[in-house]
Amino acid sequence: MKNVLLLTALLVVLSAAATTPPEVNEKVIKAFNETFSEAENVKWQEKENCYQADFKMSEITVRAIYADDGSLLQTVRYYTEKNLPSNVLAKVKTKYENKQVFGITEIVNDNEVSFHIVLKDEKHWYWIKSDPYGNMEQTQKLKRGDPAEKTAF
Repeated sequence: MKNVLLLTALLVVLSAAATTPPEVNEKVIKAFNETFSEAENVKWQEKENCYQADFKMSEITVRAIYADDGSLLQTVRYYTEKNLPSNVLAKVKTKYENKQVFGITEIVNDNEVSFHIVLKDEKHWYWIKSDPYGNMEQTQKLKRGDPAEKTAF
């Protein structure tokens, strides 16, 4: 019985230690709060030489990566076509008509903004990379392997 209690206590301590958020320095917290004052459900992770914050803002999932000095290194936003800039969306809809926008990943760092757009049709998945001006390239095309519908016998 003592072993069970000791094991239980050890598991509680280990799980509490595993869920303890990292100590984020004041410069990073200050910069984050100034930039993302509307952030909800913020979860921090300490990475090698940087901090990563994952959170929601206006229904958009966001990842922000900060250097130790509080400078913002990169943001990654995940959203649907309604948040894609209209000029890029118009070019996607023209060039890839009859394809449905499945999801978008926007990556912003010091010298680049890029949109990674996943499209689908009846048979394929398409990965498109676009810049803010709508210059696009297809980076991948895969055959869909969705599960077949069940039929009754």
